[in-house]
Amino acid sequence: MKMLMGYLKKHKWYMIIGPLFKLFEAVLELFNPLIVAHLIDNGIATGDTGYIVKYALIILAINVAGFGFAVVGQKFASLASTRVSRDMRHDVFEKVSTFSHAELDKFGTASLVNRLTNDINQIETSIGVFIRTMLRVPFLLVGAFVLSLVINIKMSLVFLILIPIVCLILFIYMKKTSPYFSIIRTKLDNISKVTKENLSGTRVIRAFNKQQDEQKRFENTSEDYTKTSIHVAKISALLNPIIFLIVDAAIIGILAVGGWQINIGKMTQGDVIALIDYVAIITISLLMLSHIIIIFVRTIASLNRVQEIIKTQPSIKNAENARKINKLDYEAIMEFKDVCFNYNQNTNTKSFIKDLSFKIYPNQTIGIIGGTGSGKTTIANLMTRFYDPTRGEVLYKGRNIKDFSIEQLRDEISIVQQRSTLFSGSLRDNMKIRSEKATDEEIIEALKISQAWSFVSEWNNGLDHQIMAGGKNVSGGQMQRLTIARSIIGKPQFLILDDSSSALDFLTDYKLRKELKKLNATTVMISQRATSIKNCDLIIVLDNGDVVGMGKHNQLIKDCEIYREIYESQSK
Repeated sequence: MKMLMGYLKKHKWYMIIGPLFKLFEAVLELFNPLIVAHLIDNGIATGDTGYIVKYALIILAINVAGFGFAVVGQKFASLASTRVSRDMRHDVFEKVSTFSHAELDKFGTASLVNRLTNDINQIETSIGVFIRTMLRVPFLLVGAFVLSLVINIKMSLVFLILIPIVCLILFIYMKKTSPYFSIIRTKLDNISKVTKENLSGTRVIRAFNKQQDEQKRFENTSEDYTKTSIHVAKISALLNPIIFLIVDAAIIGILAVGGWQINIGKMTQGDVIALIDYVAIITISLLMLSHIIIIFVRTIASLNRVQEIIKTQPSIKNAENARKINKLDYEAIMEFKDVCFNYNQNTNTKSFIKDLSFKIYPNQTIGIIGGTGSGKTTIANLMTRFYDPTRGEVLYKGRNIKDFSIEQLRDEISIVQQRSTLFSGSLRDNMKIRSEKATDEEIIEALKISQAWSFVSEWNNGLDHQIMAGGKNVSGGQMQRLTIARSIIGKPQFLILDDSSSALDFLTDYKLRKELKKLNATTVMISQRATSIKNCDLIIVLDNGDVVGMGKHNQLIKDCEIYREIYESQSK
């Protein structure tokens, strides 16, 4: 709640004006029963037409004024709730953008999307309801009770019985349902995750004819969510009928006792009608209170989920006194010193990368090869500081990679990831992601180096060609060449290609490697193809996170059995 109060303070005038006008509406609403009582006793009972018209106009004026106050109050409540949700959504998105891969792995895409949308929408709804009712409901409850005392003290004692009973019911309801709303949010995340996987993997599902299996999987996940929701709904469904039952019993009691009081002359008909009106006001107020409690319970779960994101500190962040990269003396441009790494960051478990040490010198071309799951991509992620090592050091230009600002580091180190992607928009916009100042000439030069200009030049719109989200309208080989072109714009000093030519034919792959040497950049080529890296200055062979060979091609053929097996299996 402290976090929410910080957002509400930014819009304090809306938080003051909204409830204030709803309070004015409540004041006028409380006067209505008294005026009606006078109308019945002094106008209708005596047949005084002038009195009836006069008080009818007063009632009309009060209701019109109340409508005006309600509209203003609703407007400021909406302005406050939407602006708070806007600020919160902006802060959450900004925080998520600072997360390292470790935090993104922890939360998952589906959960982050739900927190940014459903949970913040729930908070927005609760703020609007809170502003509209924070003064109005308590004032109506207290005001109706006080005015009923003015009419008849003994008859108003029914409220002293009615209100505690209803409050007890609301407390029991809150206690029973509160734990379920966090569970419901988690199960909604599961539905989003299954839906996302099905939509992104629809081609695979159809290729293996698994539509029925995935349908069953989705139904099971949805059914799990539905069962929990229905359980809460069953409890919620009892709330209003129970409250109405208690209130109806109170009204029957007032009518019975009130009728007897009228017969003996201690009350008037108008007084009884006014008391029943106040019972109705208290009933509506209690129902609104129950609605607030339901929303409040749901909102607590949503607030906790949003707060979890905002309070999470990224494990990868800039050093307080970041060094400047350009003014450093160094021998090796990149060095791993006894690096160990675990994806769960637990130093007590077996490391995925174990005691890895090697040096890369300026303008070298380094090849990294190994079987699936040997740690090739993990090394690339450590070089770009997507993750920090569990133990050991990664040095860039002779200094610990943590000493530099992330922005400056990634200006110098460019990576084409194994699962890279293109974004919706023009090709030019995609190419300018690394450098917004890139000219068309620089983009075309990069496309030529990556062997992409051969097909881009044939597109009718050239650089204005529209790319679909995820690059759905380009082939796998075209995607790889375009992402390579994007990575070399701005001429990075250190280039990492993580299996980024796997979809290219051997001739195009050869031409690409030949052109990349002209960049005068230190290049790390991660590949499954021994032929793609055989001419590298240094080849690192990995097996289950261990370096099992390091050297040039001819040396490794003689001394490294794993490399020799890979090369011979591919060359044959």
